Amino acid sequence: MYRGGCKHAYMFSRIQLRSFFLLLYIYISLINVFTSACDPSIIYPPLNRPGPPYSVPLTNLSEHFKCYPGENHRKRWVLFLPGSTEEVKELYSWNWMRILNDKGWPFCTLQLPEKGLGDLQIAAEYIVYAVRKMYKKTTKEKKEGIRRKTRINIIGHSLGGALPRFALRFWPDIRYMVYHLIAFGATNHGTSMADIACDVFRCPVSVTQQRINSSFLCALNSYQETFPSIKYTNILSKFDEIVRPVNSSEINEKGVANIYIQDICPLRIFSEHLGAGIYDYCGYFLTMNALRSKSLKNISSEDCCTEKLMPGINISTVEFFSKVSFSAKEHLKHLLMHMGEIKDEPELKCSFRTDCIKRKRRVKRIKPR
Repeated sequence: MYRGGCKHAYMFSRIQLRSFFLLLYIYISLINVFTSACDPSIIYPPLNRPGPPYSVPLTNLSEHFKCYPGENHRKRWVLFLPGSTEEVKELYSWNWMRILNDKGWPFCTLQLPEKGLGDLQIAAEYIVYAVRKMYKKTTKEKKEGIRRKTRINIIGHSLGGALPRFALRFWPDIRYMVYHLIAFGATNHGTSMADIACDVFRCPVSVTQQRINSSFLCALNSYQETFPSIKYTNILSKFDEIVRPVNSSEINEKGVANIYIQDICPLRIFSEHLGAGIYDYCGYFLTMNALRSKSLKNISSEDCCTEKLMPGINISTVEFFSKVSFSAKEHLKHLLMHMGEIKDEPELKCSFRTDCIKRKRRVKRIKPR
């Protein structure tokens, strides 16, 4: 009875969440959603201008950053990042953290402030701090003869796949510290779900910043979306109910792999926004190939589609249903808790634009005495 009840609760909560976003998507399809283009008057800093100092105290930056050293010193350190509303340990502990623990791979986790619902300009500082700390650790290990590879891999879900790109764009010193960015359903160019939600309701801060062509995303994608020294892999789902249109996750630049699970496994309907990288076997297979620097071309359905769930997850167990059910309910709960915060997106900070400094000086000169 308990197992069946848990399964029923999972199905009910997922149906509720899917229905909510399906209704939004239908509404978007029926009306002409206006999304403004990037403001051409904004001037962004040059690509290689040194990043700004931390505005957050170091004690805060380090509070939710935890590392788990593995015994396999041949493998690169991995940094796990959650998306909006998500708790990093709850998201990864029953899948990827378990897998890397079994393989002896070293990894760290970072919980975004305010569950990724606050100002993303501030949240990016947490990623910069984590990358610098991890790189410092790997270089020390190399000097001690423990490790040869110093650059790290980053795995991020949803916002956690897009936000590192903001850090890489505006803190150029961390670019040589990152080897590979692997993203599951990243909001790289925003989502129309955020557009319609924030037109109807007052939204959490980060949701306004994930609207299509928001000031934040225009800054993130300014001048150059990728950097040649870093590998980029986007693992995507055509049934993603959060990121719409689904191709807004893509990065169409040289050297980027944009892979849809349904291009390999056409009937993989259950692999949606959460499933694509968190429990789907094909997502697992693609990610492991990326982590091992193996080719992501010509992946066969025999390789990717014979199993449904990644190793260590059993669909018949209470754990699977409870974890996925909890994730769905938490997502909706925290969104509702933070609704009503703001109507408009916060202004882009002067650290991430150069024209606002000049404008302030000009206003100061004409101020009447």
